[in-house]
Amino acid sequence: MEWILYGIFGLIVLPIVVFGFVKTGKKRMLALMTAGVLCLMFGSFLMSQPDDEDIKAEIQENVAAVKPYLAKEFPGEKWTISTVPFQKEGYQHVNPYFITVVFQNEPDANTSIRLIAKGMLN
Repeated sequence: MEWILYGIFGLIVLPIVVFGFVKTGKKRMLALMTAGVLCLMFGSFLMSQPDDEDIKAEIQENVAAVKPYLAKEFPGEKWTISTVPFQKEGYQHVNPYFITVVFQNEPDANTSIRLIAKGMLN
C-alpha cells in the first residue's frame, strides 16, 4: 500500500523538480522550494500514520477496557470478544478498532463496540 503513496508522490514532485532544473531565476527557486515543501508535507504525513504495532497495542488496551464494562453491565453473562484481523493478507475491513462481542445466550447477534476516548464506549 505504501508504494502507491510513494508513486503518487513521485508523479507529483518529479515534474516540479524537472521544471525547476530546466528554468532559471525566480521560477527555478519557486519550483525547488515548492518541491521541498511538498517533501516536508509528505514526510510529516507518513510520520503521523500509526503502524501496525501501534494499532495492535491500542486494540489490546480497548479490549482490556471493554471487559470490566461488560462484567459490570451484564453480570452473570458469558461472552466472546473478537477483534478485526486487520493484519491478515487480503482481509477487507472498515475499521480495525471495532470490537465484536457475542453473548453466549444470543449466538446469532453480534454487538460492535468502539471506544471513543479512554473509558467512553460507542
